[in-house]
Formats: sequence, structure tokens, C-alpha cells
Amino acid sequence: MATERQRRDVRASEPAPMRLTERDKQIIKAVCDFRVLRQDQLQTLFFPSKNTAQRALARLYHHGYLARLFWPVVTGSPPTLYVLDRKAVDMLKAEFGYNDLRWFPTSRALKGQFLEHTSAINDFRIAISFAAQKRGYTLAKWVNESQNKGDYDWVKIRTASGFRKVSLIPDSYLILETPLGRGHFFLELDRGTMSTKRFQAKIQAYLAYRESGEYERRYKAKTVRVLTVTLGEKRLAHLKEVTEAAGGKSWFWFGVLSQLDVEHVLSAPVWQKAGQDGFYTLVEPLA
Repeated sequence: MATERQRRDVRASEPAPMRLTERDKQIIKAVCDFRVLRQDQLQTLFFPSKNTAQRALARLYHHGYLARLFWPVVTGSPPTLYVLDRKAVDMLKAEFGYNDLRWFPTSRALKGQFLEHTSAINDFRIAISFAAQKRGYTLAKWVNESQNKGDYDWVKIRTASGFRKVSLIPDSYLILETPLGRGHFFLELDRGTMSTKRFQAKIQAYLAYRESGEYERRYKAKTVRVLTVTLGEKRLAHLKEVTEAAGGKSWFWFGVLSQLDVEHVLSAPVWQKAGQDGFYTLVEPLA
């Protein structure tokens, strides 16, 4: 008689005993740092094969370190996503000093729009991380959106009726160290859902932030580039045009996520700049 297959959204009542390995701890830390990771993303980060990833992640799920979410799909089996669960918190505090980490049961209840947005950011983050390693660069810092929301700045932008105070909260802030020096970047991940008016206001906020000098004071850097990553070339062209109309110059860069893989994101001419034609390389090679 065939054994009934266990549901992916139900934990085993008596899972086999396990001991956390160093890789397990790094997996849990990554899920915390990235907020949510798809199984294929975790496989890219930690595992040589899909089967190996499934077995290790299943252990962490059944023992309550990770929780599973499922991407809504019309047909077929939904992709599995992983977020922190209760037992991970004490380990992260003890092993990695995450003493300010707060976790609630509602932390597992993430909405579809958030999952799609964060998952796309994580695709870009993984690509740039591996590209940096491959070329001997260092991704020295990555501050995600939730961290930025906890400590953000305000700027004043001009409107038809005067000035309006708005918050400046990038999707991410990163520092990349290369032989040419340190590069500072803000990331905006656009999935095509933001209105033209709202995107224009965001560009105006970045312009006001830079012109005010607040950026230099906070980040101790003279220059910064704003990377807007989109899902399609038509959307990219539109956002580039909106940026130029708002006064954005060549420190606003644009790329299509599907083209920003490990082989191209840093070292290939796949980026466009506001106010300029052609394609550019994010990190120019040494002569």
C-alpha cells in the first residue's frame, strides 16, 4: 500500500533528532538578513544540488527554526519560501549577537506583494554578492528596507502648492569595495506598480537629499549612485524619462533584473544612465 505523501505546509509531529551544523546556522542567519528567501535562492547560496537543499531545509522547518510560505500560482506546485520561526531567535542572539532581534507569530504572515518585492531585491543582492566574490571585491554593507524604515531622513521637495516634507526610504543601501575605491549605492526595485507621480516625487527627494548635504553628513561619502532595477525594458525607458524630466543626472542608473546576473551585474555594459545614451558598466575594470 502506497504511503501518503506528507503535506509541505504541515510539520512532522515527531521529526528525527538533529543537531544544528555551522551551515544550518548560516542558513538561518541568511533568512534573517534577507527577510525571506525562496528555496532556489537558498540553494544558490549554500547547496550543490536541489535534493541537498530540500533535505537540509526540511530539517530546519520540521524542527521549528524556519517557517514555510508558498508563492501563489495559477497552476503547478507553488515555490517554497522560508522565513524565520520561533526557535531561530535564541540561536541568532547567542551565535551572532542579534540581541535587538524581535520576532512575533505575525512575522510569518507576509503578504504576496511584499514577498514578490523582497524576493526580487534578494535576486539582485545574491547576484551582486557572488559577482563581487568572483572579482575579489567586497560587499561591505547591505542595509535592507526594514532597517532603513527604522532610521530614515526627511527632505523637502517642491510641489505646485509650495514645499512638502517627505521621507526618504530606499529599498536598500549598499557599499561595494573595489580596487578603484568604495562605491555607495541606493537601490530602488521597481515592479511596475508605482505611479509616475510617486516615482517622480522619489527622484525629487533624492535630488533634494544630495543637494542638502545630508547624504554626505550621514554616510560620510562624497558620491552616491541610485540604482533603479526594473522588470522590463519598456518600464526602464519610462522611468529613465521621468527621472530626466525631474532633473535627474548621470548618478541615476537603470537596469533590467533579468540582465543583472552574476556574470553581468558588475562587469558588463548592461546599465543605463539618466541624461545619457548607451550602456555602461557599474564597475569599470582596471586599465
